[in-house]
Amino acid sequence: ASAPAETVETTPATSQPAPPPAPADPGDPDETAATGVMPADLEGRWEGAIAIPGPTDLPFTVDLTTSGDGLRGTVEIQGAPRLPLSNIVLDAGRLHFELDSPFGLNVWDGEVLNGVIEGEFTQAGMAESFWMQRFEDPSEDEGASFGREEVVFSNGDVALAGELTFPEGDGPHPAVVLISGSFAQDRDSSVGRFRLFAVLANHLAEAGVASLRFDDRGVGGSGGDNLRATLQDRAGDVEAAVEVLRSRDDIAAGSIGLLGHSEGGIVAPVVANRTSVAFVALLAAPVLPLGESLVAQQIALFEESGATAEEIEGYRALLESVLAAAATGQGWDEAEAAIRAVVRQQFEAMPAQTREAIPDEDALVDSIVAGEMARWRSPWFESFVKHDPRSAIVALDVPVLALFGELDTQVPAASNSIAMSEAIAESNIPGYTIATIFAANHLFQEAVTGSVNEYARLKREFAPDFVAILTEWLSDYFRER
Repeated sequence: ASAPAETVETTPATSQPAPPPAPADPGDPDETAATGVMPADLEGRWEGAIAIPGPTDLPFTVDLTTSGDGLRGTVEIQGAPRLPLSNIVLDAGRLHFELDSPFGLNVWDGEVLNGVIEGEFTQAGMAESFWMQRFEDPSEDEGASFGREEVVFSNGDVALAGELTFPEGDGPHPAVVLISGSFAQDRDSSVGRFRLFAVLANHLAEAGVASLRFDDRGVGGSGGDNLRATLQDRAGDVEAAVEVLRSRDDIAAGSIGLLGHSEGGIVAPVVANRTSVAFVALLAAPVLPLGESLVAQQIALFEESGATAEEIEGYRALLESVLAAAATGQGWDEAEAAIRAVVRQQFEAMPAQTREAIPDEDALVDSIVAGEMARWRSPWFESFVKHDPRSAIVALDVPVLALFGELDTQVPAASNSIAMSEAIAESNIPGYTIATIFAANHLFQEAVTGSVNEYARLKREFAPDFVAILTEWLSDYFRER
């Protein structure tokens, strides 16, 4: 059975950003100081905020894991995903960790009191207070009645780890494989404090649909290296996940679909054109040429940061140079020079006090340029730039649901929804729905501006229209089969 062909605009809804949660009362430090705290006691996800001048604090999320006798970790802050922390020290109930950045060394140093970490954040000689507390996710309680199972599978010699979430009942259940977006993502597709796929899995289970989500290569329980994985490698990982579902008696083998978010929405059609699936759901999936989409996305982020017109044009030249080199294999020296020029420009725009506090500016510039070059010259990026998402959509022959966020600044809804409609018109797709979710950002949260910097301040939940359209479309599809 095919889904109906239609284009939908959702109705307005109000939205206000939710501030980061207030820390718990630390009580009397003399009585509660956790001087005997061990690394294992701090393992897991923490959320917090830095008290900066202005109307709102700066939220961040830290993930800590044990490593030998100590800790290792990453931080998500200002829209940057999983930046590695250094010099993590736990001593006498105090936690210290650092992050290198173009603005110098960022240092957190705080005391563990009653499950809350409070202390001082310093950057370039300036100090502010910060707090952290255990990450609390309402999706854990909401999904308590659903079945869950850890799964391990492989694509060639790469081991992949994930989780199956089941609806109530014995089955066999219809199912979807959830495909994450760009960069190295965990199975929950976590962005700051919002675990998109964990929340989505619960909504799907409530609608009677099982789901399989898994850690990207090099993340969590999965092996391999995400930057060295091409788009075709990612498609192979998803194919392996589909085979896991097909092999199970509690899954309806003929009712397995794909659901991809952002770059995952680029991967999903590739997989659907290589193996048999029931349908494809594309969430904020780019349709326009990926080089064009990347430039528009990155320039929008640069504008949000308050960059000058001169800085924006310099960054545009950098992106065009990198894209040309990735497409042809020629001109990487010129691309590196463009990257270095932009980095130098950013340093020159810093306040004198901030710049003077950087111990070795040349070494920091070299480090930043090397990191950018490693990313741009990776097998992942080369395959990404050369791929044409529109052609993959035109080649589809299964029902398609395509959802966009009205306020999405990363994959703009207006241009991509039109391109999606035009691509589907050239295809043999038997039925489709294209919908733009009112006031939704790239993560399909109810938003105010759609800015990446706003993500962490919003409620950790989807816009109601998004959940309703997705689950109703799936229910209608499976009911007709």
